[in-house]
Amino acid sequence: MSDVLGSDLALVDGDLAPTGAGDAALVSGTACLAQGLAHLLSTPRGTLWMHPEWGFDLWRFAQIEDLPVHRLDFCQSVQEAVEMDPRVVPGSARCTVQSWGESAIRFLLGIQPITQTHPLNLVMVASTSLDAVEVVGGDA
Repeated sequence: MSDVLGSDLALVDGDLAPTGAGDAALVSGTACLAQGLAHLLSTPRGTLWMHPEWGFDLWRFAQIEDLPVHRLDFCQSVQEAVEMDPRVVPGSARCTVQSWGESAIRFLLGIQPITQTHPLNLVMVASTSLDAVEVVGGDA
């Protein structure tokens, strides 16, 4: 079932992750899904000319005050973006902001992969200064 979630080249800080033999490492299953969601949330919406609706506007949340309305907007925007991925069951995304700082937003993301009966829970950090989102913990 993990092949439905895909396989991809493994990335570490945006660079290819090598194996011990020097080949490019691969990710598959939920790890591939987690990496893909981090890539989706790191890509500014509209920058892929063939897929202008794909991506997430992280820059909107850079250096704005930590208010409940901003946390709600952030989580709703994250949920909307990740549910565009066909490997995620529509309506299953849940986001909770853990901390909100000037340069980073740490949040929990729970999604239901289409191939599993239990949710995938991820801890992610959105670096508003670098326009990057990375998975820092969770089930993947």
